[in-house]
Amino acid sequence: MTQMPGTARCARAVLVVVGTLSAVTVAWLTAAAATLETGALGELVLGILLLTAIASAALAVTSFTIAAKFTHGSNKTRTGAAAVGWVTILASTIALLTDHRMGATGAAAGTLLIVLSTRQDIRNWFDRPRLPAPPREEIQHPPAPDK
Repeated sequence: MTQMPGTARCARAVLVVVGTLSAVTVAWLTAAAATLETGALGELVLGILLLTAIASAALAVTSFTIAAKFTHGSNKTRTGAAAVGWVTILASTIALLTDHRMGATGAAAGTLLIVLSTRQDIRNWFDRPRLPAPPREEIQHPPAPDK
């Protein structure tokens, strides 16, 4: 199998979308924290906003890293994609509990990522035999001149 199957390409695209939306969420939360008026609970709310922004940034970096490793990655890459799906479902469920309208979209993306990452053709893609690395040739140095 030399070409990535369509389900693997789709899972990779979902990872890129999740990473992009997480990066947008980081920007949105950071802007909200920057314009927050501190009041009775202002520092607590500011801390929650920044902590959520850090978690979203970690999800974005992880999503982009795993998506980049899809062409040459091992079975750990597939497991990482499924883990990103579970984290996305968890975060989206929390967003749904706070009546945020994007929670259902994130839950659907996470579910799709899990379903795609556990399919047999993706398992075959990541379990395929790899070509061995070419042998390294030793550099031949010319003999040192006699003095």
